[in-house]
Amino acid sequence: MVCGIDPGATGALALLDDSGRLLSVVEMPAFGSEPNAADVAALLDAMGRPEDLFVALEEPFANNMASSISQMNQGIGYGILLGVVGTLGYRHERIPPAKWKRELGLPMSRQLTAAQKKKNSREWASRLWPNQSHRWSKSTQDGLAEAALIGESARRRLNIGGAA
Repeated sequence: MVCGIDPGATGALALLDDSGRLLSVVEMPAFGSEPNAADVAALLDAMGRPEDLFVALEEPFANNMASSISQMNQGIGYGILLGVVGTLGYRHERIPPAKWKRELGLPMSRQLTAAQKKKNSREWASRLWPNQSHRWSKSTQDGLAEAALIGESARRRLNIGGAA
C-alpha cells in the first residue's frame, strides 16, 4: 500500500491499495499551524505497518512569491512529517511537486495561476477516482486531491501492484 502526503497548510494523507484504489483520505491533523506529530503517527499506524506501507511525501520548494516566514513555516511542518515517517521506520521518498505532476500528466505551464493548478489537481483526482470527487469538490480541499495524486504517482513509479 502507498500513503501520499501533501504537507501544505490544507494538506492531507491518502491511502491507496496496490491496485490504485483510494481507500482513505483525511485532512492533515494539525496543532495550530503545524502538523500534529502524534496524530500523524497514529494515522500512519492505522494505515499499515512499516513493512507494508510506502510513504510518498511532497517536498516543498522555495518560492520567490512567498514570504520568508511562510517558507519557514512550510519547512517546519515538512520537517515534522519527515521526522515522524522516518522515526516510525516507514520506507519513504521525498518527491518534488513538479515531478509527480509531470508523471501524472498534469498541466504545469508557468502561465497557470496557483488557483488553476489546484483546480487541475482536483479535476485530475476526480478522473482517477470519480466516486471520491465529493471529497475535494471545494477549492479549499485541493490538499485531499493532491495527497491522493502524490500516492498514485509513487505507486506507478515504484510499480506497486504491477502498475506502469
